[in-house]
Amino acid sequence: MMSEPKSLAKNLAEIRDSSPLWKARYDALVQGLRDAGVGASALKAGDAAPEFALANAEGRIVPVADLLAKGPVVLSFYRGKWCPYCVTELEALRDAASDIAALGATLVAVTAEDCGGALAAKRKHSLEFEILCDLENGLGLTFGLVFRVPETIRRFYQEADLNFPLIYGNESWFLPVPATYVIGQDGTIRHAYINPDFRERLDPAIILDVLKGLG
Repeated sequence: MMSEPKSLAKNLAEIRDSSPLWKARYDALVQGLRDAGVGASALKAGDAAPEFALANAEGRIVPVADLLAKGPVVLSFYRGKWCPYCVTELEALRDAASDIAALGATLVAVTAEDCGGALAAKRKHSLEFEILCDLENGLGLTFGLVFRVPETIRRFYQEADLNFPLIYGNESWFLPVPATYVIGQDGTIRHAYINPDFRERLDPAIILDVLKGLG
């Protein structure tokens, strides 16, 4: 008998629990983000989504207006291809992409990595949906998702050979809170998931339920 595939939440929990040292570090980071109110002022359901145009992984400019002309847009912000939680979420979105498209929506991921990093992620993980490159976190800032990585966590990343200035092309040490938005065709945000605990992500099944509700 074939075993049931694990849920996104279970896969993420396995990553979280695989390294007690990083779990303790991230527990402290997440608590600090919550205490600081990171994400509390982010755009929510009922807000108008900002208009924007970003380059995709292949270097083509993609205006959100063009996407909305086709139907609702599912917009997922992630930290980067170096982040195992993000990769796990991207693969879950990949597996749900055809169901999202069947409901008339366009799935788009957003990263602050350059387009080379975005393209590498698409190729490595067989992602057929768009990845847009939010250089300098401009769109993330507009959505209210961005925070500066604390010095203690910077040191841990540097010890792990994660060179953020090289990865992101700047010295800001900014990261977005991973977030997922469902934007209606009229440009209104219909569902928003913002969680300072970047080890948790929105299950694609919820995205599908929201899209069905829009129909």
